Amino acid sequence: MDKSMLRNENYKDDMIYITRLTRNVSSLLGVWPTYNKRRSTGEKVWNYFLISMSYILLYSVLIPGGFFWLIEKRPKVRVQTIPLLFYGFMASGKYSNLIFRERNIRRCLKHIEEDWRIVNSVEARNTMIESAKIGRRLVTLCAVFMYGSGLSFRSILPFAKGKIVTAQNITIKPLPCPAYFFSFDIQASPAYELIFAMQFLSGIVTYSITIALCGFAAVFVMHACGQLRILVDLMRNLVEEQWQEKQEVDRKLAKMVEHQIRIRSFLQLVENTLQQACLIELMGCTAIVCLLGYFIIMEWENSNSIAMCSYFITVTSLMINMFMFCYTGEQLTVQAERVASTSCELEWYRLPDKKARGIVLVIIMSNMPTKITAGKIMDLSFKTYGDVRAYILKYSFTCSRISSLKLNMSLNDYHRDCDISWTLIV
Repeated sequence: MDKSMLRNENYKDDMIYITRLTRNVSSLLGVWPTYNKRRSTGEKVWNYFLISMSYILLYSVLIPGGFFWLIEKRPKVRVQTIPLLFYGFMASGKYSNLIFRERNIRRCLKHIEEDWRIVNSVEARNTMIESAKIGRRLVTLCAVFMYGSGLSFRSILPFAKGKIVTAQNITIKPLPCPAYFFSFDIQASPAYELIFAMQFLSGIVTYSITIALCGFAAVFVMHACGQLRILVDLMRNLVEEQWQEKQEVDRKLAKMVEHQIRIRSFLQLVENTLQQACLIELMGCTAIVCLLGYFIIMEWENSNSIAMCSYFITVTSLMINMFMFCYTGEQLTVQAERVASTSCELEWYRLPDKKARGIVLVIIMSNMPTKITAGKIMDLSFKTYGDVRAYILKYSFTCSRISSLKLNMSLNDYHRDCDISWTLIV
């Protein structure tokens, strides 16, 4: 079988394969760009409609939830409302970023399609498919955890709580999210069912935004990883004996340099496209997990198993979500280090003297850092994930110590009051 080919005739099918889940989710949000054809007027109107409906559903939870937070007098309830509102504002920020960066996303997809179209060997195509499969698995895993944990929180948990009967013999049916609608009676039917459905759909939009962002990051970064693996093969093949002819060496060296420059320009485009959204994701999820860790400690003391399970599932999904972002960045770093190592191990002495000098610039460029950052503040890597996890554990440990101290102080006050009462009785 001939392992070389003039071009990849199946590049459109390959693009559909590697972007299927990301395309389906982002199309529901109206943020999937049409990169291979002009968008018709009907498609533009439909996208505007989807974007408008998504914003309406997002703020149908945020605005009533904000009013609830303002009028609520109990400090504990107000604090417990913060993660839900904060995550909603995070989703709104990420969604706006995806909309405003649509042109960059389109350019990234065009770049990927061009790479798939011009691939000229079976080995290179197989390498790209292997990297793309990892990206598909990451997006699938993100979708399972986000939809599974999030939608169960907005559907199963309210029913698990059951109806609440107040001291005034008023029955209150719980909603997935706290809300205040002034004089509007949300407990009456069908208003309750309508608001419940809107909050459930708002949850779908919220979690779809996270999945879409994770999908774009996984598709783009894992594609770059595949291109870096191809670059390693080009470097190793540069100094093979059968390529010692002058014209052949020039052609292979030019192809390698062009491929390397193309990868770096693509990664710079990806960095400019996703850095703000990744920063919102990492910083926001870290803050929310810290708060939820504190809530778990509180509910542990209150022996509230339902709330503890709900918080624990949410923490798990958020931690896995952060891990997947850091995993993609770590894979890019690992492949970049392989490129740097391979460039330093090239048998350049087997090349003609003048040709060997051209390797110097390749080595310098290969050893330049290749990373994806969150807002140019932190790298997406296992080290960052470890630092975040350590910070969360320290915060939870501090909260548990403070809670224990408060409990001990309360017990000491209780014993002191008992001693005073006993003294008075005597």
